[in-house]
Amino acid sequence: MSFVSFGRKVFLPRERVIAVMPISASVEKKLRNVNFYANKIINASFGRQPRTAVVMDSGHVVLIPTRYKIALRVIWGRRRK
Repeated sequence: MSFVSFGRKVFLPRERVIAVMPISASVEKKLRNVNFYANKIINASFGRQPRTAVVMDSGHVVLIPTRYKIALRVIWGRRRK
């Protein structure tokens, strides 16, 4: 199992990532409202503005402060064109 690092002690298992999506303020509020009761949202932004949501196969949503394109490149290994 390989892990992906997003700095400041945030490590995610690459094999368990289902989707990566950019978030805005409105999308973040909707995510918080939907997943609030299930306790499946993890804010790993350390006080910074979350910019990317990573959906895991366990149903957890991890909010990270990394930009969407950088997160894609780190998780899936995509290069710049």
